Amino acid sequence: MSLEEIEKAAKTLADAKQGWVFRRDAAEALGQAACRALNALHAQRKDKDVDVRQAVERALSAASAGLAGIKPRKSAHTLEELARSCEKTGERTVLPHQDGFIVEVKLSNQRHQRIYLAPCQSKDKIKLIRLFTVCGKADSNTLAWALRTNMQITQGALALQKDGDEERLILTNSFLADEATPAEIRAAVKELSFYGDWIEQKLGGKDEL
Repeated sequence: MSLEEIEKAAKTLADAKQGWVFRRDAAEALGQAACRALNALHAQRKDKDVDVRQAVERALSAASAGLAGIKPRKSAHTLEELARSCEKTGERTVLPHQDGFIVEVKLSNQRHQRIYLAPCQSKDKIKLIRLFTVCGKADSNTLAWALRTNMQITQGALALQKDGDEERLILTNSFLADEATPAEIRAAVKELSFYGDWIEQKLGGKDEL
């Protein structure tokens, strides 16, 4: 069904003046469309593209809320809500940090990685949430490697951050503050911690929490 057909069927179903046959057919058509849509979404939950996976999870989350009778959320999640959603006993600990939060991640290889979450704005004054993790010191020998590595990373990008007199290589990603969801932020934290640790090992191997 097209979106127009779905909208038409929804109006028919809601119109008590319509004959029961038309309303019955509309309900069946909407049910079939919903099943097809859900099956298509479930089939791509493990898609190789992280943006596709996140979009699928958002769609399934909205569908699940709809089935439970929960109206769509109109207000954005707070930064604290998004950060706290990443907590998992024994694996991820969330701590306040300046005007944001830190997620301390314990990886399966027994190494650790810190993911920073902080509010920021684009040049156009659009509210964003920036996530980043420190991967190590940057020097002239690592810059070309970092640029080539960017092409292998599906979640975020490598960048330079000033720390006193030193430049640090960080892995960072940003999300629209008004649209970011807990599932999206959790996925980003997992990806950044995994690749951040991988890059940290490439730059020297020392596990710096």
